[in-house]
Amino acid sequence: MKFDYRENYTVTEAPIIIGLPANFREMDNFEEVDTLLNGLTARIVEEKVLSAEPGVVTTTGVTIQTDYRKVIAVGLGDAAGLDQTDIQRYLGKLFQYLKDTGTKEGQLLMGTFPYDQEKLAEALGLMSVISIYEFESYKTDRGPLFSDEAALLITGSRDVREPVSRGVRLGESIAMARNFSETPPNIMTPEHMADKVAAIFKDRKYISGRVKDDETLEEEGYGLITAVGKASKAKPRLVTIEYKHPSAESCRPVALVGKGVTYDTGGYSIKSKTGMPGMKYDMSGAANVIGMMHAVSELELPVHVVGVIALAENMVDGNGMRPDDVYTSYSGQTVEVKNTDAEGRLVLGDAVFHASQYSPSLIMDFATLTGAVVAALGTKRSGIFTNKKPGFLTPFFDISRETGEEIWQLPITEIEEKNVKSSNIADLTNHVEKPGRASFAACFIKQFANGTPWVHFDIAGTGTASKRTPYGPAGATGVMIHTVVKYLETGDVHE
Repeated sequence: MKFDYRENYTVTEAPIIIGLPANFREMDNFEEVDTLLNGLTARIVEEKVLSAEPGVVTTTGVTIQTDYRKVIAVGLGDAAGLDQTDIQRYLGKLFQYLKDTGTKEGQLLMGTFPYDQEKLAEALGLMSVISIYEFESYKTDRGPLFSDEAALLITGSRDVREPVSRGVRLGESIAMARNFSETPPNIMTPEHMADKVAAIFKDRKYISGRVKDDETLEEEGYGLITAVGKASKAKPRLVTIEYKHPSAESCRPVALVGKGVTYDTGGYSIKSKTGMPGMKYDMSGAANVIGMMHAVSELELPVHVVGVIALAENMVDGNGMRPDDVYTSYSGQTVEVKNTDAEGRLVLGDAVFHASQYSPSLIMDFATLTGAVVAALGTKRSGIFTNKKPGFLTPFFDISRETGEEIWQLPITEIEEKNVKSSNIADLTNHVEKPGRASFAACFIKQFANGTPWVHFDIAGTGTASKRTPYGPAGATGVMIHTVVKYLETGDVHE
């Protein structure tokens, strides 16, 4: 979507777009709006021609200089209670209305939104991308994307082009992650994904990287990634992207680790015919780390970040990993496999230990890991776990309330520690037939953090949406990209 800026309302043929709070006189430019509505604002609202109900989009028509103009209003409710999540949701519904009605032009009056104008502008840029996101599908009859043809003129007393641009760049990074997740698994293999990542980040400022192929992984002792991927013709890869801004040259990095199982059949612990469709999304943790690294690079944040993307395809053949097998991890710890469908924690074990070799101040990993977290928290909250004491996660909770990406802490206790170490023949086991499996899986990954502060996000319930929301269509969500980028932006990284 193209954006332009003017200080004052300009008479054009494009519809006028306004925010409509319950107390419409709270608008900074109420007199201007009332003039455009021919002095009928109060009557139009009272008769519910335009609605101030939160998130509801309504329209009417006015005559300006003898010409008809359409007015589009998005209801804001009680302006005193507005927060950033509200603004994002309401703007998402507005952009979806524009797309659904084929409204490709509009003039948005910023002063009609009684809210911090810079935060509003950033949300405007973000939601203009993600709320109307479309995967460039493989349908042969698809036309141009709405977002490529739409244009919005922003008018207001403050030039907000910079925060709008910042929001757009963040939105494009989320859209990139969604594109990775949506791509069919016969195309998005580990090799293809690694090659695509290398191409995206090649020649970017402050970026260096490396891709380890299957032979290198086996030679260097990445036994868990190798085990998960060895049954597939599409061989595993481990991608490392390091972003080091000059102003963060002396800082220890923050490490972001993503589970990238590009397709998960379950292996010999095979999934059912109803459990397997949709398993192309099992690499969404890795896709979202790619989106995070892209956003950090696009915004040129003054930080030091290492992204680690563990890629494998969990298939079945005569060379495949079996229940009862034992493998040696990159950390040197041995693991007894009791369930080949508990493979995500295996690839993350090697990847998290790999990340620890960069001496990070913090490791965060992201994975569509367990059905148990969905049973516990549903599809609106991501599970979050840590090896640190209460209070360590406070910055994440604070930021997630602003981004609208809800998180909920779940425990890791001595119960999980005992269960993870319950194998009779190896240091660790990847599965037990006991309750609390989200905590068990997190505890397994914790064994590879190498003493580094560590946070695990289980996004099994939030990595995809089953239906359209103000944040986008059904499908991949790019969850936690916004929250993590905001966390890195604050500079509140743990030393």
